[in-house]
Amino acid sequence: MDYYSEAHSIVANIAYQILPNWSITTDFNWTIGRGDIDKLDFDSMYPTGDAKLDAYTQTSAGVNPLQPYLYDVAYINGIDKYSNLDYQQIDFSVSTNYMFDNGIGLGLNYYFTHFDDDDPYVYGDEDNTAQFLMGFVTYSF
Repeated sequence: MDYYSEAHSIVANIAYQILPNWSITTDFNWTIGRGDIDKLDFDSMYPTGDAKLDAYTQTSAGVNPLQPYLYDVAYINGIDKYSNLDYQQIDFSVSTNYMFDNGIGLGLNYYFTHFDDDDPYVYGDEDNTAQFLMGFVTYSF
């Protein structure tokens, strides 16, 4: 089996002190990922390699002796197509913080994430976008 997986990211961060007690920060991350399983050539892990998955034989223990064949890698169909990964993800955030002289601070953060699944597979198209806005109050002592 040939398998490869790769991800390439570009990351940028800018932090700026507007005033001695007021700052702003931005973060950006862009990731492109790919992966693939190719050239499947497995031998059965059972000596006969002769699985009849529709047959059922009851034993005294009540277990189907053919059950292990369901997990035999020689009988996995379509894994080469289902393993294709091809996606892009963008993450962006902006944060601002202001500290008052009495140790109280106010902050506001905005987060944006977008995931683009270019080759949907087993779970379907996983494209999605999420945005969050978070405000907070801090106290330093």
